[in-house]
Amino acid sequence: MSGSSSTLTIVVIGANGYSGRALLRLAAHQPATYSIRAQVREPGTVLDADNIRTFTGSLEQINPELFPDEPHILVHMAGKNIDHDGTGFERVNIHGTENLLAHCNQHTLGILYHSSLSVLGQNHQRNVSNQQTPSPKTDLARSRAGAEQRVLDFAMKHNKSAYCLRPRFILGKEDAFVIPALIKLVQKGLYIGDGQQQFSVIDVDDYALLILELCHRLYTCAEPERLALNVGYQKPLSFSHMYEALQTLDPSAHIKRRITHPGALATSFNWLPVKKLRSLATQLQLIGLDHYSDVSETRKRLRSDILNRDSFDYFRELAQHFKDSSCN
Repeated sequence: MSGSSSTLTIVVIGANGYSGRALLRLAAHQPATYSIRAQVREPGTVLDADNIRTFTGSLEQINPELFPDEPHILVHMAGKNIDHDGTGFERVNIHGTENLLAHCNQHTLGILYHSSLSVLGQNHQRNVSNQQTPSPKTDLARSRAGAEQRVLDFAMKHNKSAYCLRPRFILGKEDAFVIPALIKLVQKGLYIGDGQQQFSVIDVDDYALLILELCHRLYTCAEPERLALNVGYQKPLSFSHMYEALQTLDPSAHIKRRITHPGALATSFNWLPVKKLRSLATQLQLIGLDHYSDVSETRKRLRSDILNRDSFDYFRELAQHFKDSSCN
């Protein structure tokens, strides 16, 4: 079943997050096209716009008024990414997703779940297909893979469409994790691997546009479609190019140490019963090994060629932004 209204209604879970905020920013500029119903943990914490209506709730406690009695798409971007309280990820990411899906109604035409390429594991991922079988190795990745399966199973059972999106690095001017961590590496003069390892990257605003375009497809497709879709610019970005771009932030920075075999070092760390070393092993695998995917199936489903953007040019522009920001 497809929708026919000129205004696309989207229910957004996780609107407070990094990607969720970008999605709302983009939708707010097109009030005639999008009507957003966003669930937030606290009122007044997201963008205020005429076409954005907010509801207070969480994955565990969905607001009973969130889902409308009209055709809509569910965008699930909520979840637990860091285990600050030591309770693990399953309760929020898996059981929370089950609770969210239980609140869908007959007007929910499709579901779009923000997952991660990490569900495929920690080892080398070179141009991996969207049909690659999940093989998660961390608790977080296992919870994401579990949530993916719940979404796809639910969609199959209820004859709905569903996409599980698998980005690797979502970058942007407000990035508080990836870019700052890479900047610290450059400042310390620490170089990982031979620099040829490559990654799927995308700007958070391009990711938001991609999500909206896929929502349109889910809204209008005649037959249900259920699959994972890889996310990132068509040409992956190498560690050497990232390092080169970030060195412009501090011309005096130079390479002092090299970790020449990050994969082998990570393997040895994982054998040791020390939590901090295992965490470091995960980070080494993430930045020291290839993690990029084939996005051809995703591109087929987009109306614009978002993913054709040059990843190195983009990253240089982003590095320049961080350089300018540090000078102000």
